[in-house]
Amino acid sequence: MPTGYTAKLMKDGQTFREFILTCARAFGALIMMRDDPFDAPVPEKFEPSDYHIKALVEAKLELSRLKAMNDDEKNSFGQATKDAEIKRIGEWIARETKENIRLVEMEKQVKAWKPPTPDHEELKKFMLQQIDISKHDIISYTLELKIEIENKPLAAFYIEAVSRAAWNVKYHTEENEKEIERTNGRNLWIKQLRDSI
Repeated sequence: MPTGYTAKLMKDGQTFREFILTCARAFGALIMMRDDPFDAPVPEKFEPSDYHIKALVEAKLELSRLKAMNDDEKNSFGQATKDAEIKRIGEWIARETKENIRLVEMEKQVKAWKPPTPDHEELKKFMLQQIDISKHDIISYTLELKIEIENKPLAAFYIEAVSRAAWNVKYHTEENEKEIERTNGRNLWIKQLRDSI
């Protein structure tokens, strides 16, 4: 029975060069092509992904924007960030509370259910166990909202944003360098493969 790698060879025939380039998709530089159609040509050269370059530009812009803020803008930023966090956590608590209510209602029904045979007792235990492990711990998040967010000074939100933006600049710079290095390695691998056939 043919595999994805041997189907064309078995049906239509292939040159050694075509077959080795098809099989090479499962290895090294061409691993990124393993899910591509087998008739997709193997490129002569790969280009690095531009994901980290784009993210780096955004991170630098954000860092510059934050650093350019005056004291009033920093306070406004802190207040807006604080308000957004309080809203986000409040929405999360409401959603989790609603889900917990559904679980408690189902728990009551499961507890009231009389299994038809002793063999069904394990099913009832399992259902209750699943409900129990699915319940949300809302108390800790409510405390986080009250203590951590509501009492956090506005300046802390600004400082965290600057720190996060600086981290993003460093991270995307390093990851872009790694992507270029990986791409150079893939290009060398494919060149060596082509030179050998």
